[in-house]
Amino acid sequence: MIFRFFVPYALILLGSLLVGWFAYHKTSALVESETMKSNGAALGQIREALDRRFAEVETIAEQMSSESKIQSFQFVKAPYRDTNPYRLWDLEKSLFDYRMSNHFIVDYYIAYKNSGMFISPRKVYNARQFYSLQLHYDDMTYEDWYNQLFGTYYYKTYKPGMPVTYEGKPYSVVSYMQSFGTKDSGGVITVLINNKQIQEMLQNIDSEQGGFAYVADQNGNLISQVGMEPESNQLKALPVREGFSQIQWNGQRMLITRTTSGYNGWSYVSAQPESVVLEKANYIKELTLTVFILALVAGLFVAALLAYRSSRPVFKMLQLLPLMPGANRKRPPLGNLMDDIRSSVSALVESHDALNSRLDAQLPLLRSVFFDRLLQGGFTSKEEAEAAMEHSRIEISGDLLTAAVIQLRGYHAPYNEAMLMELDIVKLRIRDVISAIGPEECGCVQIHDLRENKLALLFHGEGRSRVHFMEAVKQLLNKLYGSLREASNAGLLIAVGTCQTRLTEVYRSHGEAEFLLLHAAWSDQQPILYYDDAEVPVPAYFYPFDVEQRLIQLVRSGNKPETARLIGQIREKNGGAARAAVVQRLLAQELCGTLMKCCEPSGTGEDALNEEVEVVLKASDPALPPPEALHMLFQAMLDLCQKQEDRKRSHNDSLAGRLIEYIDRNYSDPDLSLSVLAGEAGNSEAYVSYFFKEQTGMNFSDYLEHVRMGEAKRLLQHGGMPVSEIAALTGYLSLNTFSRAFKRANGISATEFRKQQQVREA
Repeated sequence: MIFRFFVPYALILLGSLLVGWFAYHKTSALVESETMKSNGAALGQIREALDRRFAEVETIAEQMSSESKIQSFQFVKAPYRDTNPYRLWDLEKSLFDYRMSNHFIVDYYIAYKNSGMFISPRKVYNARQFYSLQLHYDDMTYEDWYNQLFGTYYYKTYKPGMPVTYEGKPYSVVSYMQSFGTKDSGGVITVLINNKQIQEMLQNIDSEQGGFAYVADQNGNLISQVGMEPESNQLKALPVREGFSQIQWNGQRMLITRTTSGYNGWSYVSAQPESVVLEKANYIKELTLTVFILALVAGLFVAALLAYRSSRPVFKMLQLLPLMPGANRKRPPLGNLMDDIRSSVSALVESHDALNSRLDAQLPLLRSVFFDRLLQGGFTSKEEAEAAMEHSRIEISGDLLTAAVIQLRGYHAPYNEAMLMELDIVKLRIRDVISAIGPEECGCVQIHDLRENKLALLFHGEGRSRVHFMEAVKQLLNKLYGSLREASNAGLLIAVGTCQTRLTEVYRSHGEAEFLLLHAAWSDQQPILYYDDAEVPVPAYFYPFDVEQRLIQLVRSGNKPETARLIGQIREKNGGAARAAVVQRLLAQELCGTLMKCCEPSGTGEDALNEEVEVVLKASDPALPPPEALHMLFQAMLDLCQKQEDRKRSHNDSLAGRLIEYIDRNYSDPDLSLSVLAGEAGNSEAYVSYFFKEQTGMNFSDYLEHVRMGEAKRLLQHGGMPVSEIAALTGYLSLNTFSRAFKRANGISATEFRKQQQVREA
């Protein structure tokens, strides 16, 4: 790998030496050497620096033009009507102020043709206000500026440096313009680039005594220049060839150096009067050979060092990337590593796309599983339910919810293929009817297949009270019943449960609706029944299967508040003096079985009778009064729930401490990543990421950077170690990466931080 970097660099440098030596004899030795050293090298550095700056500007503009908020506002014609002022405020707040981190940018603004609004960080104006108060071109009227802005569709267009007044201060700016949307209703993103910084770079080239330098775009238009007459701003670039040449300009013979950017095809040109250069001929002539030989040796040495440093991250990256099928992990050191990396990245992209396609295909199944679990009371906490919703891409909003069950009449088991096909068609028709419901009518409605002849509806939304919400549900169902009956052909029954305020309690409403379908007295005159209004026979005691399953899940998960809440509901449903002792005894017997299901066996087969088993034995004693047995069983469930919670908290604290200790011990390893931490914990990356954030309040990457920055500041404050060594000791592969991270975390560079600490100590 080192030689692959070393040899091309050496050949390029050697070729430069031969070209320079040949040009030295062809153009009086001194001129070529001086031009190559002072102008060629400087122009190359300026070109590379400006290429990076212009690439950043274009990236910023592309990112902004693809933002959904920016794109959607182009269709607004009345910015101060309805919710448009809020959208305008939200759009302005979402814009990032690049001036804080990029001094190359004076500012930027987004101009919308439809609404006439001009938006930039911290400011919102209409067109005339913007041109009067914010941005004013010295030699351009408002009408000319406005017509020029919207009269053309711009694509990566740069306007030459022009004097402007921006926020009351004079500037010289190069304008980068990028249109988006359509020509009639789109907009323009304009980034104002500080021309003074470009000119300061060009002034680093020796342009004394009549010399000049400029930057011209691929069409020959001057973008920025120094040393030329003010009236020359509108001239095209000089017709000079690449490299070194001579021309007559303003009565003088000029030595020209030109280099072209491989990024955008722009020309970078510097010129010096030949008479000035030749004054130094004698001195440069004596040093020419020595300087070039030293430059060759030093360049080759630096190339070898840089090649070695560059090869380290490439090899590390290659180790992290997956191999193509059938490839060998032991790659030859002189193999084409870029091809290997390209193949691995391509495989990753293809795998990612395939996974996304598979996830999209599984989405209906995920949603079905979510609703099945929700309606059966399978979620023990709101956070668990919300995580499952996000994974299934389901949105259930509002603080009021109720469940309903639609049963299609005329369809009974056993089903044949024709009946199943007809049922699918009927349910699709019902879905179409319900899908037409607007959220303003009753929040939102989710629909889910229960069985062949049943559908579940979940109503959710906001309301002043439960009564108001249920009244809205009744009005909606009464309004839709005719359409639903027509879609079902043979008719239908609709049972509606009570209103709930917690997502994890929806299963109660669903159970009530199912209970109505089984036990209520249905008639054609009353096809819709509500649990609160229906007259149904009272069961001997309340303890359905779904309530038992939820109680077991809550106890095993250690969720004591929810367990106590569910036990309170069971007590409330089974309260009253009318309950016979035999009924209470039957309920106690069922709860004994539930408590035994809640106890997780150790697997050894030799466990002694624990506390829960002793409680079951006591509660099963016929001599014990049923109310006392019920109290003992409920209390035992709460105690078992507390044990589970304590065990889980102890395990979480232990694992969190182990992960933090591992990070504190290995932060200097550049390869430390979430996958490494997951391997240490013996869990998946997704779980470790979620667990770490839950336990520490910080993302893994934020915590790792916090630890590394703390150690870096300590080393900067208490020692004279070079910054590059500090970067290596704190886990960064390169000084540039460390510098960016340090400035992002602390607001200043590492060098400035060290100077501040030295001043304080002095």
